[in-house]
Parts: sequence; C-alpha cells; structure tokens
Amino acid sequence: MIKDKPLFHLLSLLVLSGCFQNDTLTESQMVVDSDELELRLIEYTDVDLFTYFNDSLVTNSISSFMLGHHEDDIRGQIHAEPYLQFGLSSGTTIEEEGRLDSTVLVLFYEEYHYDTLPAFDVAVYELTEELEADDNGDIYSYQTFGHTDQPMAFVPSRVVPHKDSLTITLPADFGERFFELGKDHDGPFASTENLEEVFKGLMLSTEDNSALMSFSEDSYIGFYYRIPSDLDEGAKVLKLTVAAGSQQYTHLGIDRSSLFYVSPDAYENIPREKSGDVVMADLILGASIRLELPNIHELLELADDYYITTASLRLPLKPDTYNQYFNTPLTTINISIVDKKNLIIQQIGSTAITSWDEQFQEKTFYEVPIKPFIDYKLSKGINNQDALWISVPASTGTIETSGLILSDISGEQKIKIDITYLPLN
Repeated sequence: MIKDKPLFHLLSLLVLSGCFQNDTLTESQMVVDSDELELRLIEYTDVDLFTYFNDSLVTNSISSFMLGHHEDDIRGQIHAEPYLQFGLSSGTTIEEEGRLDSTVLVLFYEEYHYDTLPAFDVAVYELTEELEADDNGDIYSYQTFGHTDQPMAFVPSRVVPHKDSLTITLPADFGERFFELGKDHDGPFASTENLEEVFKGLMLSTEDNSALMSFSEDSYIGFYYRIPSDLDEGAKVLKLTVAAGSQQYTHLGIDRSSLFYVSPDAYENIPREKSGDVVMADLILGASIRLELPNIHELLELADDYYITTASLRLPLKPDTYNQYFNTPLTTINISIVDKKNLIIQQIGSTAITSWDEQFQEKTFYEVPIKPFIDYKLSKGINNQDALWISVPASTGTIETSGLILSDISGEQKIKIDITYLPLN
C-alpha cells in the first residue's frame, strides 16, 4: 500500500498542494522548493515477502571447514561434519632409520560459536571413498562419502580460548602404516597423487554437546619422528595439509524447524504470513528473500506523469534475533532481480548495513537503493512476475554464521519502499 509521507523536516521552504488521486493515493501531496522544483514522496508498503530455502549449498569452494553442533530457536539445528583430503606442498622420502614418535591432527581455529566450556568427543573416521566433485567442480553440503564404520579415534576435546588449535592424537598403528610406506622412494609422501592412492582422507564428527567451530585449510596431520643417529637435529615433522589436498568440504545436517519456521520445505516460496511475519537470509541455512510488488499498477499510473528519482527499500531486523556473537547481522547483502523460478536475471549490487543498535535493538536496518528494480518492473508491465532477490554474499573463506531475520517492528520501523518522483512536465 502507498502512503503519503510529509517532508517538513527535509526542506525549509515547502508548498503543499493536492495532486494525483486513486483508491490508494488520495489527498497526495506535492512538495515545491524555492526553485519551483516539484517533488512527490510516497511510502509504499504493499510488498509481498517470502523466504526461500535452497538445499544446494556448495561447500568445497570455501577454504575453511566446520565441525560441531549448534541449536537455537531462530535457526533450528545445525550439525557440521568435515570431509578432508590431505596433500604435500613438496614430495619427500622418510630416512630409512627414522622412528615415529606420534601422529597428530592439528586443526587451526578460524572461529567458534556459543558455549565452548563443556568437553566433547571428536570421532575421527578414515575415508574409504575418494571425494569427487560434479562436472562443475562442486560438492554440496548434503552429500556424503564412504568412511569406516567405526572411528579410528574417539578423543575427549575442549575449546581452549587462548590456544590457536585443537589437537587430536591419532592411533599409533595408523601413523606407522603410512610412515613405513613413506620410506620408499616412490612412497605416499613422494607426491599428493601417491598419498591419495593409499589414503583417501578423514571425516570428523561430534555429538550434540560441542560448540560449532570452523577451521582453516592450514590444518594438518603431522608425523613427528626422530633419526636416532642425528642427535643434533632432534625431532622432525612431516606435514600433510588440508590446503594441499585435492578436496575438502563440510557436510551440513540441518533441521530448520524453529520459532518461526515449522518443518519448512526447500525450494518453495514461504510467505511471511506463514513464518511468524518474518523473512530470513542466511548462508548456512541456504535462505534468501524474495520481494514482489503485487500492485505494480499503482506505480505504473504514477509513471504516466512522474519520473522516479530515488527508490529506497527499508529492511528492519527483528529485535532479539541478533547479537554480537552468533547471530550477528550481515554487514553486506546482495541485491538481484530474479524470475518466477528464482533464477537470477540481473545483478543490482550490494549494500552495507545502515544502522546498528545492539543495546535496544530498535533501529538496526538496511536502506537498500532499488531504483533499478522499480525501473525494471515498470518497463515490463503489469503481468511481469520477476522479483527482487536479497541474498547472502558467497564466501570463499569462513562459512558465515551471520544472517538476517527481517520483520516490521513498529509504525516507524517497518518494511517499506520510499519513492521520490519528479513531474514529467
């Protein structure tokens, strides 16, 4: 619905006069400045909003990987299990007299979320199947690959804030198997290709009592060994890194049932009337927002006599759905135009958060310039079904744990479009 908006606080010299009228736009106002420039400002609230969940999240293109569990009333449940292949930056051969001391998996933190105090167990499985991407080079978060039925290690762990990594000692027989083979001239440590012929990689899992953690590709398996005859040099280490491996990705088990969404289906436009009057954008959950203009004829009628100079979409965040820890609002969102199947037609750009209010949570919102979208809709006519698309920027680093829960808050803080017009004559 379009409503008049007074501009007394914007211009010092205003002359108000009645103009365009129809069932929605009655007693509309004209603003005239000292240069006789007539402007018209309207507030358009007649928009339809939907949440769209996509299950096809590609996670092998993200340099970090996730492990652990999170559950809350906003996002539902998230359970992350990384599948990791390892490689060598350069080939090597272990000296024949080398003696293995220990084999350790070192996982370097990028970030972790929520309660990190409780201890938890990490289960380490050896992969029995190579990680294979599809023809586009993608591995999706819902995919799984074969691994041993029983874990090779089940290690009590705890996130310690002053440490930069989580370390897991692997079984002696696992380390000895590859260490002895590594003494051959053309053994598994001669190249990443040789290694992956005998070692497919690892899969890690936790129970539901762990924090949700993300780790960098610098993480490695370290073979710590000594040369008994070389007393001066001491212990040596051979590292197999995730970064040098052919593939890694995070399998995500997600239940989106939450305070706002009850068993939502993927690949459907869920109207905000069926989700507690909210819409969501979130990378991990695969959520984006679709915005439609059902009564575009109202704008078309105005376009006969007026030219749009600006169009700004205000998106307030719902209070008590964000904080500075896990549900931090996205600093940037992407804006596109999509067709009726939610396939992107045109990229409009991106925009940063406009106002941040963590204390009272009453004035956190985005002001999104959408004049290109309004112009596009007006050019297509009344029956066009294309829509505005609000999404989370793709990440090549840490899987983002930021998101948006958007909703009307009050008469002042509501989802709306402010449009400024100039007369054509």
